[in-house]
Formats: sequence, C-alpha cells, structure tokens
Amino acid sequence: MQTFALQTSVPTCVVSPVRLSGGRIRPCPSVSRPVQRLRCSPVCIQAPSRPQLETAPSVMTSQPAQQPQLISRETVKSLEAELDSGLSLPALRRFSTNLESLPADQWEAKLRPVMHELAYNLESFNPAFTAVLLKVQSSIGFSDYVQRDMALKNLIQPLAGEYGMHNGQEQAKTHRELFSEFYADLPLTKTHRELFSEFYADLLGEPLEAALGRNARPVASVELFGQMMRDLMSGGRCSDPVEQASYAMGYNLAIEYLADYEKTWMLDSFRVLNEKVLQPAGRTLNEWVFLEVHAEGEAEHAAIGHDAVVGFVPAGHAAILRRAMLDHDRDFSAFYNKLADMLEL
Repeated sequence: MQTFALQTSVPTCVVSPVRLSGGRIRPCPSVSRPVQRLRCSPVCIQAPSRPQLETAPSVMTSQPAQQPQLISRETVKSLEAELDSGLSLPALRRFSTNLESLPADQWEAKLRPVMHELAYNLESFNPAFTAVLLKVQSSIGFSDYVQRDMALKNLIQPLAGEYGMHNGQEQAKTHRELFSEFYADLPLTKTHRELFSEFYADLLGEPLEAALGRNARPVASVELFGQMMRDLMSGGRCSDPVEQASYAMGYNLAIEYLADYEKTWMLDSFRVLNEKVLQPAGRTLNEWVFLEVHAEGEAEHAAIGHDAVVGFVPAGHAAILRRAMLDHDRDFSAFYNKLADMLEL
C-alpha cells in the first residue's frame, strides 16, 4: 500500500522598508511572485500491518518491564488457616463464654464498660482501613497501574459499607447474591455507628452519646488502635513501597478473617444472654440489626480482601503477608483478653 507525501515550494517575497511619519517603519512588498501550487508525488512509505496495529500498546495499559508472579488464592487461604490456631480465637471464645455467663444481678454493671470499649473499637477500624488504602495508593510509580487500581476498588468497598454506601444497583445485586436476601433487606443506608448506637440504647436503656461523654477513655481500645496504626503506618518496617502495601493488605486480611469469628460469636452470645437474663427481666432485646449485619457480612469482606490480594501482591511477598497477619493476631488477642477480664465474675 502506498501513501502520498506533500512536497512544496515555498513562495518568496522581497520586502523593502518604508519610513512613516514619526520615524516608524512599515515593510511593504516591492516584488511579488505568484505562489506555486502544492504538488503531490508518491513516496514509498510502508503503512503498519494489521498485526502491528493489534499488538501496539495502549496508553491506558500499564507496561512494566517485568511483571512479578502474583500470590495464589491457595497460599492466601493457607495463611488464613494459621489464624485458626493463633492467639485470637481462644481470646474471642473466652470473651463469648464470659458474656453468656453473666448473671442477672451483675450483667448490666459488667457490660457497660465493655460496651464503651466496643464503641471506640468499632470506629477505630475505619482509620485502620484508611491506612491500608493509603499504603496501597502510595505504591504509585512502583506497582502496576491496573493492579493497583483494582486492589483499591476492592479494598474501599468494606470501608464504604461502614457508612452505608454502595456503588450503584449492580453492586447491590451482587450483595444480594452473596449476603442472601435477608442481608439485602437490612437498612444499609445507616452507618454502622448509627446501628451500634441503636443496639446500645436498646441494650442498656440510655443513649450512647451520654455514655461516651460520661465515661473515661477506653484503655483497651485505645491501646489496640495505637498498635494497629503503628503497625500499618510503619509498613511492617519495610522500606519498599510495594512491600509496605503487601504488609498492609496482609494486616487487612487478618482483620476481616478474625472479624468473621468475632461478630458471629458475639451475635450467638447475645442471643444466649437475651434468652437467659434479659427476657426474664423484661429487658428483651429488639435491635439486632447491628449484630446481624456484621455476622452476615464479615465473610464477604474477607472474600473481597482475597480478591484484592491475589490481584496485587507478588508471590515473593508471602512471608510479608504472614508477618502482617500474625501481628494483627497478636494485637487483637490482647484486646479481647482484656475485655474477657472485664466480664470475669
């Protein structure tokens, strides 16, 4: 195939200055020549072939020099399985047992300071989730454009859900499929703080805001929050931005995995307490939405975390993921052992 290039002759024009009044000079043509027309002549320029067009890189596609192999879903699941024999599950089981065992004459006095701790703890996970997003976003220039974008899209969904936000009808349909029709019918336009406030007021007969203003700073929750932020913001003491992002995503995996046990067992324990103590005392619980939303939803949050990790974290960072998950297991177990101590008779 031939294309044509334009060969032109540039017209010339000789000018001589004319002096105007005031000393100004205006150029004027003294000789004019007709402008020659542009002439086209065939030039042998090879057009790109169809295969070349099809394989040309798009400006929207990341083209790193060499893509590392990504971690497998099987490896991620095996790392999570280690948490089943870790430190947090015994602490969570101990807390649940003590909650179910509260007697009718002490349950309220024992539970008030614990609920104050949980109110702070619930909100403290939001800056932790934000720190995870920050570490992944801060790998800009070091990680793959598309992989980073998709990881952030996954990671932001649980955080947005904390505030009752969803990304349109298509995502809502996915939630119905994954969380069941029951979960989809819950009033998810409320933030999780609003749902917790309703649960607290129903359980203890006073507004949460009044309790927060009256009580001292919740020591155990503040300690956990500080440790989580130190772990995450230090990037697991890694210097490479992608390693820091991998550490943050491993920490997030442990948060979501352990939260599934935490919220499921908490729902079960409050049901036992309601049947054994609250109903006979005429204090039947009616506001279950907070507990039910979390018990139903944490497993899906963990699955979203899986998708983020397997689409971003290099296979060579498995040890970094593991260290991050064990760090949170250590932090979380210490917190729940302190709450269990507060419920001891």
